[in-house]
Amino acid sequence: MFALALAGGLFGWGGLLAAAESLPVTAAETLTGAKVSFPTALAGKPAVCVFGFSKEAGDRTKEWMARLSRDGVNAYSIANLEAAPGFVRGMIRGAMRKETPAALLDRSLVMTKDLAAWRRAVGAKDEKLPVVVVLDAGGHVIWTHEGLLADEAYREAQARFAAAK
Repeated sequence: MFALALAGGLFGWGGLLAAAESLPVTAAETLTGAKVSFPTALAGKPAVCVFGFSKEAGDRTKEWMARLSRDGVNAYSIANLEAAPGFVRGMIRGAMRKETPAALLDRSLVMTKDLAAWRRAVGAKDEKLPVVVVLDAGGHVIWTHEGLLADEAYREAQARFAAAK
């Protein structure tokens, strides 16, 4: 499946890594039900990860994922549901499965722990916006962007991903 050894932290909006800080490693589950350890499950290939830390941000990750997958980019969406009450998480997962194209179900990950650590690690400032993170083949963060899909940000993400290959 996936494999990714990720080391590095971020400094700022659209920033690069501050190499001393590591990303958390958290148990996750794909929308097909496969259990994975993120980000270690992605190792070996560059990837673009689109994080959503709220329903609003999650809805906005769909735009990023549709365009990235259309363009053949190795991309994953990550939803952290820790803030949602435990009794509604199953309903949220079910709705996500229904709304996600079949080809992206294995590329859509759900976490229920480490919300604060992940928000810090990827530099999330506005919970209503997705955070896009480009990883090189070694799992190092090489670029981040918090915001809606826009042509300039997309071109930058694509260029950073291509350079990481």
